[in-house]
Amino acid sequence: MNGSLENQTSSDRWTVCFKEGYVAPLLYYAVQAVCFLLGTPALVWCLWISLRESISGGLKPTQVFTINLFAAELVFCVEGAMEMTSYVFMIQDTILKKVVYVFFYLCWSSRPLFQCCICVERYLAVAQPVVFLKYRLRRYRMGTSTVIWVSSLLYGYLTALLKFNVDFSNDILIGVCCLGVVVISLCCFFILRVLKQPGPGEVEGGRGGEKKQGTTDPQKMRAFRIVLTNLVIVVCRGLTLSTPPQRGKAAM
Repeated sequence: MNGSLENQTSSDRWTVCFKEGYVAPLLYYAVQAVCFLLGTPALVWCLWISLRESISGGLKPTQVFTINLFAAELVFCVEGAMEMTSYVFMIQDTILKKVVYVFFYLCWSSRPLFQCCICVERYLAVAQPVVFLKYRLRRYRMGTSTVIWVSSLLYGYLTALLKFNVDFSNDILIGVCCLGVVVISLCCFFILRVLKQPGPGEVEGGRGGEKKQGTTDPQKMRAFRIVLTNLVIVVCRGLTLSTPPQRGKAAM
């Protein structure tokens, strides 16, 4: 590559680097390093606070999916660090490569699903309170979380260890991300629709028969912000989903 960069302008050198595939992996792993250095301590702290509150006061049903999402994000940070290490130090260990693959497909498939569960839960709490109270028990959320972890782990195992069709596996990831965008978008839309409809305590009668608009329920606004945040994250992930698998394969 050094010979190809001689007697060329800076713009030509960048073009050669992009064509040779050197700049993109470096930027990708730089982002992975930042995610690991900043994300891991923050996620460990969030998990510690959530679990400490659960031990002291009991695990609330609404905390189940959030704690599982923290765990999935932590797996993502660890997978990025392992992938970066294998790329920088040129590690050729086959076992490490397979573990990185399993972690990669595990976190990238479980994160959108847990975000969907959180958004559906918030939607039911705002728009369908009767259904939300009917399935408010913790065991329903624990069972759903177990199914997500087992299916994601099995998916990563089939792809990494049994050499399942990688292209088809990437299509599955894109499909999961698209499913997340659709589900979260619908939840966001319906929650926004409910927010535009004043509740019983949000419209109060004024003097002389006049009516004044009260303040919106803060719980509804909080649910809307959570769903909207998850929607932005899933959309951004969907835009970049097609490149990380190829980079990971090139690095390993």
